[in-house]
Amino acid sequence: MNKIISYIGFAIKAKKIIIGQSHLKRTDKKIYLILVCHTASDNLINLAKNLSIKNNCDFIITKCKLEDLTKIYSVKIIGITDENLSKAIIENKEIINIG
Repeated sequence: MNKIISYIGFAIKAKKIIIGQSHLKRTDKKIYLILVCHTASDNLINLAKNLSIKNNCDFIITKCKLEDLTKIYSVKIIGITDENLSKAIIENKEIINIG
């Protein structure tokens, strides 16, 4: 789990993350990965699926709380805009039992 937390931390520090549904809807940046908390509403999960189709990116529902991974209170959806960090998270998703 520490690897995934580190990758997400790198994305936050490098400003390669988009937090929240309204920001994800409005962004012009290329999104490579969308993470949604398992506690998110069905509407938010459907929005994430649609955004992943629109942006041609991967979409993962986490089985642990997303706020535990990001250390950001009450976050339910994030987008990663760095291709390499996205690939690293996808390759190590079994570590934290996501997707």
